[in-house]
Amino acid sequence: LAALPARAAWGEWADALSALATRALRRPERVLAVLAELAPMAGVADVPLAEVQAVLARRLLEVSVPPPKSRYGAVFVAPADAARGMAFDVVFVPGLAERLFPRKIAEEPILLDAARRQLGGGLVTNDGRVARERLALRLAAGAACDRLVLSYPRLDLDEARPRVPSFYALEALRAAEGRLPGFDELAKRAELLAEARVGWPAPRRPEDAIDEAEHDLALLESLRALSPAESVGTARWLLAANPHLARALRFRARRWWRRWTWADGLMAPTEPGRDAVFEQARAAIAAHALSARSFSPTALQHYAACPYRFFLQAIHRLAPREVPEPIEEMDALQRGSLVHEVQFGLFQRLAADGLLPVTPANLAQARARLDAVLDETAARARDDWAPAIERVWLDGVESIRADLREWLRRASEDESGFVPWKFELAFGLPGRRDADPDSTPDPVTLDCGIRLRGSIDLVEKRADGALRATDHKTGKERLKPGEVVQGGAALQPVLYALALEKRFPGATVEAGRLYYCTAAGNFAERVVPLDAAARSAAATLAEALDEALSKPQLPAAPVAGACQWCDYRVVCGPYEELRTARKPKAELAGLERVRDLA
Repeated sequence: LAALPARAAWGEWADALSALATRALRRPERVLAVLAELAPMAGVADVPLAEVQAVLARRLLEVSVPPPKSRYGAVFVAPADAARGMAFDVVFVPGLAERLFPRKIAEEPILLDAARRQLGGGLVTNDGRVARERLALRLAAGAACDRLVLSYPRLDLDEARPRVPSFYALEALRAAEGRLPGFDELAKRAELLAEARVGWPAPRRPEDAIDEAEHDLALLESLRALSPAESVGTARWLLAANPHLARALRFRARRWWRRWTWADGLMAPTEPGRDAVFEQARAAIAAHALSARSFSPTALQHYAACPYRFFLQAIHRLAPREVPEPIEEMDALQRGSLVHEVQFGLFQRLAADGLLPVTPANLAQARARLDAVLDETAARARDDWAPAIERVWLDGVESIRADLREWLRRASEDESGFVPWKFELAFGLPGRRDADPDSTPDPVTLDCGIRLRGSIDLVEKRADGALRATDHKTGKERLKPGEVVQGGAALQPVLYALALEKRFPGATVEAGRLYYCTAAGNFAERVVPLDAAARSAAATLAEALDEALSKPQLPAAPVAGACQWCDYRVVCGPYEELRTARKPKAELAGLERVRDLA
């Protein structure tokens, strides 16, 4: 790209761009074809790059490649405008429902129709938009030689309500039959003609099916009319047709049983013939026992939310596939990552400049350093994330700046006596660079048996030597006042306080703390004292998890609402809460004890 000239003859541009296309594109045929069409322009001299872009942009976007011919005929799928001057045996026009075709016509709010008419110049108004839609329907109808099929969806799947057919459908019937039917009559006729339903997407007769799936569904529905004695074994061909289908059908059926089975996750066998598989599973998961490996507080929170989620994330280490997308707005994870990085850099700089603790007297100096660290961190993040919309990115950075300035102001007025001491104190995370010098690569073994790894955002120290572990949160306030672990959903305060106690055995650890350091969390803090209740909650969690890993017993048993934002919903499906609610709770007694913790 750097070797391209600023200005050159069109022939030179064609040669350079052809060479670039063959090296940069996997299938450069379309680009080469466009350049070949423009070969007669080779003699045009002194063409700037901007003009080359203007000439090629629309052609490269709109060039069409005809599909290969098929001996079974062809299907042309395109907007109605593309059918201009063409003829087809059969034409299908789907979506003749209100708000679909025609769409809701509205004026352009920036320049209303009245002003557009005064300006002239062919500016589009609502009358022109309506005429364009009518013309599109005329073009589609005029392209049909033998048959025209108009259809509309009878149900809005997003809002679960019936759809109203478009008046265009009524006008088409009046043109064909000479009279204007009512909406009720049209709906009745559509119901008689269209046999496919939302709950059972297949025709009523198997011979009307268009593929194997519709044929099998139609045949299965016809078997429902048989008596139980007559229907036994009638659908067995599905088990013999494909071994993968047979396994999937058996698997799905077991998931809806009213008892726990191997299909519900990693479960001890209750069916004969699975003992060998169970022993293999027990041997494999022995490497993940509490005494054998470390876990992070986030992984342990996954266990409380759903044991199967914990199994997929912490044991199998499955993660959602990362798909590069242009960043149109800063999401919660990016925002949290940026805030934590800025806080770590700020604490380091304040400590080096002797400005800790932050007080009203040195608040202005601390704020200047905050702005400098945020600008440097945001510049690095911008290079890494490549945001698509510059204005949105800058607004997100300024929003973070406002939150951190308020967090710093509140820190300068803190009267608890605790002052920052260690920043990003990590344990069990070898190779981490942005960590406190006192970090250790080994995990911390708690008294309850959990080997913990993680990083404490901020360790605070009081004049009498007491310590407090603080974990910063950038989201909404979740932990309620007085709660300790919130049913296993908020483990950082207790576990980090216990880890701090082990990390500095001579010191007194007073509490763990969640601090919601943004406006989204109302700058609230939740202090959890390291008392008997906190130690008992950690012991209950360790006992339940150790029992689940030793059996093993890690089924899909989500807490209410856990599936809504779960990354593994594509693995389990959307019905886990409904399905597991039918199963006995006695086998999950340890998990229920964790969820009952305050």
